[in-house]
Amino acid sequence: MALFGRRQEEQVRILIFDHMKKVEQCLKQALEMMVHYMEGRIDESKSDALQADHLETEADCIRRSIVDCLYKGAFLPIYRVDIHNFIEKMDLIADNAEECCDFFLGQRPQFPEELKEKYLNIIQDTLPMFLCLKEATENFFLKGDQELIRKRVKEISISESAIDDSEWKTTRDIFTSQLPLAEKIHLKHCLVKVTSMSDQIEDTSDWLEVLLISKKV
Repeated sequence: MALFGRRQEEQVRILIFDHMKKVEQCLKQALEMMVHYMEGRIDESKSDALQADHLETEADCIRRSIVDCLYKGAFLPIYRVDIHNFIEKMDLIADNAEECCDFFLGQRPQFPEELKEKYLNIIQDTLPMFLCLKEATENFFLKGDQELIRKRVKEISISESAIDDSEWKTTRDIFTSQLPLAEKIHLKHCLVKVTSMSDQIEDTSDWLEVLLISKKV
């Protein structure tokens, strides 16, 4: 690909893959933390959260290294801003995962049994979205198969719409339940935190499309 004609660009590509790997590990750890928390395995969830925190920090360090490479002149100016924005969006996935860990262990939400499954379904649907984004991103930087990339971006959008629908239904179930209002508001806040990860994955995939358009130009 013409986008990677120099050694600096190749270095950025390696760093982007390293960064994405850390984000994936952070996301997985956070999702495991939430499952363990809902199962009442608090010690394990604390360990998961600590590991997610470390991974988020490592991802952030790699993000700064990528920004340094861009600052030093990697890529033509026309590409730099889009690549920077894409990496910032990718990094926010790890940020949101870490924030979920902080919310669960810092605020200790209480889940009625009839609502647990609804949260767990959203949690379990989040990782496949990221893996779809990962495949599309790797393809963009290695092969540039536009048809596959756009297909994966569309799949991410469909998955996010399904999660939005689940969020709406779960919100309705929360506020039509017999729980005290304070608990309803707390559970809704928790739901927003949980769905923030899939929201951010979709936002990042939108920026991958921007990169694809930039490359065509």
